[in-house]
Amino acid sequence: MSYRPKFNFDQPTAESVQRTRRSLAWIIPLLMVQQGVMLFKHGNGVFDQVLAMIAWAAVTLSLLWWLLGLPFRWLSARDLAILNDERSRVISGEAARWGIVAMALLGFMMLIARVWIRLDAGLAIYGLVNGSLIVTFGRLTWLNRAEPDEDE
Repeated sequence: MSYRPKFNFDQPTAESVQRTRRSLAWIIPLLMVQQGVMLFKHGNGVFDQVLAMIAWAAVTLSLLWWLLGLPFRWLSARDLAILNDERSRVISGEAARWGIVAMALLGFMMLIARVWIRLDAGLAIYGLVNGSLIVTFGRLTWLNRAEPDEDE
């Protein structure tokens, strides 16, 4: 028995990227909670705080890349066309609208809450950005769930 080399064996396809997007969306809130623990842990040194901020920025920028539908350079033109079709753009736009509304509502609630309690600026920014991202990706996941088969 011989094996032939397959040159694009490790290269993802549009279908595998879509599957990964659907499954990773449920991990996003856990990532945000974990980063919040690292960012706001008492007794953190400067190095730990800077490292946590860099990790938070990397995850946030990755999520924005995903939401905006920016191209993945390692995919073929066919797969990029599948991932950036009209349905995907409509779903991303709808999710982004929900995220903008969530950000405005969270900001308004924080503005009202500061009358009674003192808000830390770092915690407020973290809550505002991550709250809107969680709403956005919750909506994106809900709209982008697997399409039912014809038999169902």
